[in-house]
Amino acid sequence: MGRFWRCCAALFIALVPVPHAAWAAEMVLEPTDKWVLNYADDSCRLAHAFGKDKDRILLVLDQFQPGGMMDLSLVGKRLGRIPESRIDLTVTFGPGLPKGELNEAMLGTLGPDKTTIIMAGPRDLLNRPIRRNTGNSSDSLGTITPEQEAAITEVRFTTGTMRLTLKTGPMKGPLDAMRTCMANLVKEWGLDPVQQAALGARVAPTTSPGQWLKPEDYPAGPLFMGAGAIVRFRLMVGTDGVPSQCFIQLATNSPEFTKLTCDLLMKRARFTPALDREGKPVASYYTNSVRWLVP
Repeated sequence: MGRFWRCCAALFIALVPVPHAAWAAEMVLEPTDKWVLNYADDSCRLAHAFGKDKDRILLVLDQFQPGGMMDLSLVGKRLGRIPESRIDLTVTFGPGLPKGELNEAMLGTLGPDKTTIIMAGPRDLLNRPIRRNTGNSSDSLGTITPEQEAAITEVRFTTGTMRLTLKTGPMKGPLDAMRTCMANLVKEWGLDPVQQAALGARVAPTTSPGQWLKPEDYPAGPLFMGAGAIVRFRLMVGTDGVPSQCFIQLATNSPEFTKLTCDLLMKRARFTPALDREGKPVASYYTNSVRWLVP
């Protein structure tokens, strides 16, 4: 299983519509093995399998920077064949927590057997609303305590046709492992994880990230073919607020999008630098994602 997820970290996902299979009114699945933690090149990934045989579904939690945000995905043939490339999806961690937000999720296929994948995007473990106009959604949320993590034992996914609950068990242990993984990654980025966790102010865009990439930037070839992509990136930002390096943390589809994304971000993205506890500018990082989608 570990080998499978190392492969998936670099695998391009086809964002294509797939037909839908019928669901029961409600499905509750128990885990069939232990959590698996994988260190990807520029992110950390937790994976957990639920159900057996035709009902087997993988829950994937990806983290691209330290904090309370996780990118959620579901992988499995049991998810059916859905005739859209985007759906509205509610993700609710629980029990006993407020209902999660209804947000758009991306759909596609994974691997040669075209297994369905639902990419729910960033979600908060306490189901708190994400302020998406801040440029860096992880910074808009409060912290989560070990007691709150231990109380989370399930996650529920709801669409117009799907009601799925995965019984995760207490989340504290898996999330402790994820934090260790992220601290090690920050070290690999050339930064002090203790200093970064105690910043007085994080890197902040000086202009709206929505202005960094424009419709006229869409590559001609993919535009003609109707192809899209999701590109998750990390920018290293110096004390002057100018990005010094761009790294692709995860991407779908054509490599044309990854190089173009980094080239444009390096040219256009500018920031207020991070500040330490004494108010002095320090080097740090900024992560976000781009959706290249044909209207």
